[in-house]
Amino acid sequence: MLRWLLRSLVTVITVVAAGLALVDVGSVALTKMTVPDDVRAAGHAAAEVAKNAPPNRQTVTAAHQAAQDSAKLHGITVHTKDFTIYPDGRVTLTAGKTAPTLLLDRVPQLAHLADVTTTTTVEPLPFS
Repeated sequence: MLRWLLRSLVTVITVVAAGLALVDVGSVALTKMTVPDDVRAAGHAAAEVAKNAPPNRQTVTAAHQAAQDSAKLHGITVHTKDFTIYPDGRVTLTAGKTAPTLLLDRVPQLAHLADVTTTTTVEPLPFS
């Protein structure tokens, strides 16, 4: 009887752990699918600001703020050091997000697997 109870408990724990791992894998996969589009949207917001503005510090600051504002709507963060505006209006930026997970957050050696970062270069949209 005790052996059967112990096996049942191990089975339940294994099934629960596998289910939690599956949820985490799905969360990371979904985040990896959505972050590139969100970063591209933030880049387009920055390119829109920089499109017809003079290439100076004010333009860069305003474009970066526009990218941050757009990124914040999607829960992503634009990295300041990887933000470039080119004279032709293109914008290169790096942004990322940490996938919401159940297990990876609790294991420090695996937590980095939930971080999703994307670098993209976008051109200003031809319409406003």
